[in-house]
Parts: sequence; C-alpha cells; structure tokens
Amino acid sequence: MKNLHFGGSSDIALKLAQCIKNTDAVSSKKINKPYTKIFKIKNYNFVSIGKLEKEITNKYDNILIFNGSYSSSFLSMFNRKNFINDFEINFLIPMEISTFVIQKNILKKNGAIYFISSIAANDDKIGNASYSISKNALNFSSKILSNEQKKRNIRVNSIVLGLIENEMGIKAKRITNSNKKFVPLNKLIKRIQIILKDKDINKKIIKFSDD
Repeated sequence: MKNLHFGGSSDIALKLAQCIKNTDAVSSKKINKPYTKIFKIKNYNFVSIGKLEKEITNKYDNILIFNGSYSSSFLSMFNRKNFINDFEINFLIPMEISTFVIQKNILKKNGAIYFISSIAANDDKIGNASYSISKNALNFSSKILSNEQKKRNIRVNSIVLGLIENEMGIKAKRITNSNKKFVPLNKLIKRIQIILKDKDINKKIIKFSDD
C-alpha cells in the first residue's frame, strides 16, 4: 500500500506516516522524516500543484488531503478576510488537489481520495462560522465527486475527525467553549489505518469522534 499526503506537515499526517510505510508527502513547509519521499511546493494553488506532474512518477493507493485552517469568525460580525482564508484552504485547495490527482491519473486501480474534515461541519457552535461552513462544503463536495468518479473506480470519502488535541483543536475548544472530549491521536491513527487498508469502503462520510 502506497500513500501520498498533501499538507504533509500537519501533526496528524506526520503521525500517520510514522505508522504506515511507503508514504510520500507534498508540503509547503520544511519537514524531514518519516516520509519516504517529499515533494516541495511553494504555494498551494493549481499552477504550483500542476508542476508536480513531472516529479510524481509513482501511482498511489490512497491520497490523503490534510490541508486545513481555523479562523474564529461570526456571521453577525462578518469578516470577509476570515471567510476567504478558510474557504481557500479548507475547500478550494482540496478541490484543486483532487482535480490534479484525477486528471494526472496518479491513483492505482480502485484507489481512493480522502479529504480530512471535521465534525464542526455540522456544528453550529458560535465562533466557528467560516470553519464550519467551509468544511461542510468540503464534505458535500466529496459526495458529488464520489458519484462523478464511481465509473472510474475512484473512491472519494471525507474522514470527519472529532476534536483533536493539537494547536488547532485547543484553539477551537477555547473559542467555542466546547464540552466535547478530545480524540486521542494514537486512537485516531489506528482507525485511519484500518480505513486505508479497506479497499471496499465507500461510505463517503466517515466519522471519528469520542462523543
């Protein structure tokens, strides 16, 4: 099984790569191990991503897209900058990455694309507006893309994570005053490992939460 992580510098991506061999990464940040190979990218946009075509010569079983950003935002105090930032990173960039993956045919037969999402997509907590709405758009889009790629045997799913005890999760819990429990990172990694090995799964939305 060979995997490629986009947004490979995230703590979840790094931890997962430590547990699964033959994992490569695309990252705009400097990282070293545990990846087999690292493709450096200056900015996440379709032009920059397209330049990877000559570098990525392998085909992969699984593509995991970890790109994400959290901004505290409120609809009643609408901040255009926060909404544009969250939609760019949480929705538009993952869509551009998936388009690149499909058009350049870097998936093996019956390969899968996994968008790393959040339970906040269906949460109406105050302070989460731009983050929740952008993740909701990502989840719904994964369903549409799954239907579009069904005939090509490309599986598309969103892995919807609970509250993770990392910088983003701690910030979100503080701002929203959430009483949700943190999902232990090691427990999460084990669950994702099982999903990646299951070639038959196509639930479109896969939820991981300790609530």
